[in-house]
Amino acid sequence: MVQFNTRANEILLKLVYYGPGLSGKTTNLQVLHSMCSEGQRGEMFSVNTQEDRTLFFDLLPINLGYIYGNAIHLQVYTVPGQVQYDASRRVVLGGADGVVFVADSSESKMQDNVDSLSNLYHNLNANRLNIKQIPFVIQYNKRDLPDAMAVGVMNRRLNFRSVPYFESTAYKGLGVLDTFLAVTKETVAYTFKKYHLDKKIKDFDEMLGLIESNIRGSMRELPPAPAEPPQHMQANQDQTVLRHSNVSVNDLQPGHVADAQELLEDALKSNMETARLYSELKSTKESLERKNEEMAQLYQQLERVNQDNQKTRRYLEGLVQSMGEALVSFTPEGKILTWNASAERIFGYQRPEIVGKPMSMLVPDSLVPEAEGQVQQVIRGQQMRDLESTRLRKGGVAFPARISYAPVRGTDERVLAVSALVRDLEETKSLENQLAQSRQFETLGRLVPGLFHEVANRLTPVLLESRLILESAMDPHQQEQATRLAKAAESLQSMLEPMLLVLDPPAPRRTGVNLNNLAQECLKAMEPLAQRQAASLESSLDPTLPLAALDGELLSLALQSLITQGLASMAQSPTKRLRIATRRAGEMLQVLVQDSGNPLTPDELAALLKPNRATSSEHLAVPMAEAIARTHGGKLTLRSQMGLGNAYLMELPFTEAAPAPTPKPAASISGLKALVVDDESFLLECLQEALQAWGVEVTTAARGDSAVAKLQEADFDFVLSDIRMPGLTGMDIYAWLQQHKPELTRRILFTTGDAFDAETQSFLEKNALPHLGKPFDLKKLKGAVAQLAASVTA
Repeated sequence: MVQFNTRANEILLKLVYYGPGLSGKTTNLQVLHSMCSEGQRGEMFSVNTQEDRTLFFDLLPINLGYIYGNAIHLQVYTVPGQVQYDASRRVVLGGADGVVFVADSSESKMQDNVDSLSNLYHNLNANRLNIKQIPFVIQYNKRDLPDAMAVGVMNRRLNFRSVPYFESTAYKGLGVLDTFLAVTKETVAYTFKKYHLDKKIKDFDEMLGLIESNIRGSMRELPPAPAEPPQHMQANQDQTVLRHSNVSVNDLQPGHVADAQELLEDALKSNMETARLYSELKSTKESLERKNEEMAQLYQQLERVNQDNQKTRRYLEGLVQSMGEALVSFTPEGKILTWNASAERIFGYQRPEIVGKPMSMLVPDSLVPEAEGQVQQVIRGQQMRDLESTRLRKGGVAFPARISYAPVRGTDERVLAVSALVRDLEETKSLENQLAQSRQFETLGRLVPGLFHEVANRLTPVLLESRLILESAMDPHQQEQATRLAKAAESLQSMLEPMLLVLDPPAPRRTGVNLNNLAQECLKAMEPLAQRQAASLESSLDPTLPLAALDGELLSLALQSLITQGLASMAQSPTKRLRIATRRAGEMLQVLVQDSGNPLTPDELAALLKPNRATSSEHLAVPMAEAIARTHGGKLTLRSQMGLGNAYLMELPFTEAAPAPTPKPAASISGLKALVVDDESFLLECLQEALQAWGVEVTTAARGDSAVAKLQEADFDFVLSDIRMPGLTGMDIYAWLQQHKPELTRRILFTTGDAFDAETQSFLEKNALPHLGKPFDLKKLKGAVAQLAASVTA
């Protein structure tokens, strides 16, 4: 009889395969068991004789899944076909919801089929079931036998209800699934209509079709069938079999104490209940195993969450420890609970010596009542922010503090503790003083570019005039005086040159350079300084390095700067050894300067590259080398390691040196006409005197508008102009030339002492214009003018 579990929306139906002995009932169940998927079937349970013949029944639980919200479970039974087991058949039929009659197609078994069908009729009646009403399907099995009767003949003898029938060869799987589908659909349809469940379903036929599609979609193909039908299919490995010896009814009733029929029925019912409970037990076991797997997965997720929580906790602890303010928590009674690193720094107490002590020991006696009143307000749930007060350091030293209080609540919103955020106002005032001082330095720093510009403007004429005097002096005493003047001016220039190189590095003048020769020349030049420091200079040079297109003069300055820095790093080192090495790495040329000095920290290495951290021109050595490497398209890398000292690696892109051009006689500047523009009258006179000494016809202009007027009046071979001037600037003159005399735009040489100005740098780089950074000497001026003369005569 159908069983309903309304709580779980489950419907349990019982199907019985009935028929004569050896007709293939158990074979049908074994084939179904093999075809069902693991999640769809339960374990097959059989109670057999010693000869593997069905003694009581076979049981196969099958789950059809959820159909319109109802989980449909089937319990498929077989009955023993032998005549002597009629009582067993009757008990198994009890509560059946659908019946499949498996008939043997052999002509010799027709009478057995008829007798079994008659027996089915009587046993259904005994269980108060009507053979004319119960869902009923017939299967004609063993259709592959030579003496198989015609289906029409068998239908006339057996199918008195004209119910669905199917031909089958069960051991091959033919017709088994069709039979099962038919009886399942018939039984579900009959049950739903009998109990009016079909009225809840909009399309009942669609539901039956869904049952069929679910079953067919979950079934597996059978392995190839044997050539000959087996005498009896062996039990599947997932099948539980109970075997009984040949026990008769008389053996079960010695002395006729109990009624044999009742005893047999009780045994059958007990076995059926055992089979059902076993099936449910296995299902429960599988469910528990799935739950265990889910629990294992949940445990893994919990572990991951716990790890994440641990990371978050460590992060928050690190955040609290790295705070700039002291963070202290304490109980409502004033007992200190937590103490961060800033609290140790501000108050002077280490965590082990302060935790557990009263908060009042950090408060001056005169302020204890005030502090206790504030804490009481926090315990009542208030927050108090930015209270200025006084607190005590270790040793009783008072300091001004700004304090914020907040309550720490539990899950029940009850205040469990109080947190205090304490800021040391002495530190704040010190920082404010430092900030005010830095602002003063910033104000002074804004004066530096202007001062540098003015110094460069004043120094340039001194350099030019001292050399002019030296070249024109005839008296030995005058020559000696001019020489001292020139050296003093040039020493001042050498002090300013590193800053000029860092702020406004010139474009490289590339010629064929052998890095090995350059390195050896630099080592030789630095030998006197190394000897004074008792340092040894070594080299490890790659002899295969080719000639490269580089600016030898700039690179020599860069290498000497790095050697100077290395020697300075070894000043306090017991071992003083500096090595310079060269090699080629792919498309890069590498020059390494390595000292044996004490290793520098990452912050110290980073500071070496920052010009704004320099306190003297000597400290600009590394920024100057970095600027020169950058103008060559390369880079400078600094590294430091204990036991290896400090390394300065300069990397330069390799460009093959062009063949040396045929030497040409230097272009003569004598006889050229030049316009010289500068608002510094002394410098203007010196430039005029120098150019005239070289045979140049010079016209001067002290202002930009005056220069434009003279350009309109006459033609010139080249222009020498300052950039920063009152009124029209050198940039304005250049713009005028672009419009009116474009041929002169490539024959103009700018001078500037304003290397700090971004606008000036952008103007020169954008137009690729030659320029001289002030201060410059007579040699640089003559070289630059000669280059312009070459473009004039070309």
